[in-house]
Amino acid sequence: MRLVCPNCDAEYEVDASAIPDSGRDVQCSNCGHAWFQLSPRVEEELAAEQAMFDPPPTEEDDADHPDAAATAAPPPRALNESVLAVLREEAERETQARRSEAPPPIETQSELGLSAAIAATVAATAAPTPKASGADEANADPVAQRIARMKGEAPPPAKPQSRRDMLPEIDEINTTLRASTERRSGEASAVADSLPATGQKRAFRSGFVLSVVIGALVVALYIVAPKLAQQIPGLDGALTAYVATIDAARLWLDGVMKSAIGLLRGESAGT
Repeated sequence: MRLVCPNCDAEYEVDASAIPDSGRDVQCSNCGHAWFQLSPRVEEELAAEQAMFDPPPTEEDDADHPDAAATAAPPPRALNESVLAVLREEAERETQARRSEAPPPIETQSELGLSAAIAATVAATAAPTPKASGADEANADPVAQRIARMKGEAPPPAKPQSRRDMLPEIDEINTTLRASTERRSGEASAVADSLPATGQKRAFRSGFVLSVVIGALVVALYIVAPKLAQQIPGLDGALTAYVATIDAARLWLDGVMKSAIGLLRGESAGT
């Protein structure tokens, strides 16, 4: 077998039996490099195993060989003329069907005929309505109409109503205006009456809340007065006088309550 030094590429011819299956260490006599050499049979087995576990060729390998890919792809077949004619007929038929199903174009009118419409409206306004003719017949003299019917003549025309009769009377207008004015004045007075009551409720509520807050502040200052005097010696005199005043007020209130209770007990005993 032939040994090749991996360092200096020196070649040596040795007997295959000199390298056992388990391999051995060899050294190059040219450069002194040493390496582990396997037997030829073991190297062949390792190469076969490595070939078994190698990955399959990928698309990149196919790209490296464009000639093989070109030979593998079959050339496209040309369509027959009859098939092309059938396809063209189908396309034309589908196009005609879509055109027939399309909505009709929108018609536009350049002139709206506003003058004719205005003229018709004016004529309808000027023409006598059936209601007006019925009113004229009602205003006509019934005796004259009956005599005309008995003679076979046309009834006499009714007298046209004057504008004074068509308009409402002034008394009715004054009555309506007076009623609406009285109603509005009554509503305004009711609203004005409700406003003072609301203001009184708000004033009572504000006064009650203010008295409660002041009472709470007086009690809180009376409770914390000793500690506050210790922390701020300059307020000792004022706080002492304040506590004495509150104590005097308490004693006075206690005396008033006792006298009131005594009076109530005396009245209850007398009855």
